[in-house]
Amino acid sequence: MRIFSKKAFQFDHPAGQEPAVVVRSQDFAIVPDWVEHSAMFKLASAAGEVSVFETKQEEKAIEADATKGRGRNKKNDNEDKKADGEENHQETTTTDSEAQ
Repeated sequence: MRIFSKKAFQFDHPAGQEPAVVVRSQDFAIVPDWVEHSAMFKLASAAGEVSVFETKQEEKAIEADATKGRGRNKKNDNEDKKADGEENHQETTTTDSEAQ
């Protein structure tokens, strides 16, 4: 089974008969079919943190969404920093004018 994981997870075999499978954050992985029946996979899948794909088209779509999401976060972080800097500058200006 091929999956994409937005976060790092450890999937334990439901009956404890095989070693756990660990997947990395923001990574594609080929995992045994039993992973689909593990409790962690069910929770992660329901939360939208893990996606199963079967074709290259699905893989490319998932990868595009993941890349777009990362770019969006960086942009928002930069906008937040910029807004914080403007607020601090305004506060400093107000403080300077009050001092005069």
